[in-house]
Amino acid sequence: MLSLLGYNILHKLCLYLVDKHLILIYSKVMKVIFGKHQAEQIGDRMTVLELDTFFEPGLAEPIATYAVLDNTSIPLQEIPVLENFVELHNTMMLEYRNRNWNYCEHAIEHLIGRWKGELDSFYESLSNRLTELKEAKLPDNWTGIIINTN
Repeated sequence: MLSLLGYNILHKLCLYLVDKHLILIYSKVMKVIFGKHQAEQIGDRMTVLELDTFFEPGLAEPIATYAVLDNTSIPLQEIPVLENFVELHNTMMLEYRNRNWNYCEHAIEHLIGRWKGELDSFYESLSNRLTELKEAKLPDNWTGIIINTN
């Protein structure tokens, strides 16, 4: 349970995300939740996929965002391969943090259009970010966490 200070910091983080167009991009079609604890509370009728992790000064630790997808809306023909796409998405996020840009680009090609396109705006945003990251000189301690520096 968040304290009042925690809610104030989370509110600032949400404002930052909206300002940077990160939340708006993600939430046009998908449901987004904050925090691993909330993600772990989702039942089996939903698929939960990690998106980005953010840090706002004042938070004790970074906070992860997750997409919540209703499994009942998954097209019947995709149900047998659902776990494969979940695994591909999860591996892509791990490889993103490991700076394996090529893996991420190939994974995005296979993930675009899955889940009735609900995550397409996230994948497009990530693809654009990968283009920038490939050219950037990243510090050795880069973790992929998006930090609010304002």
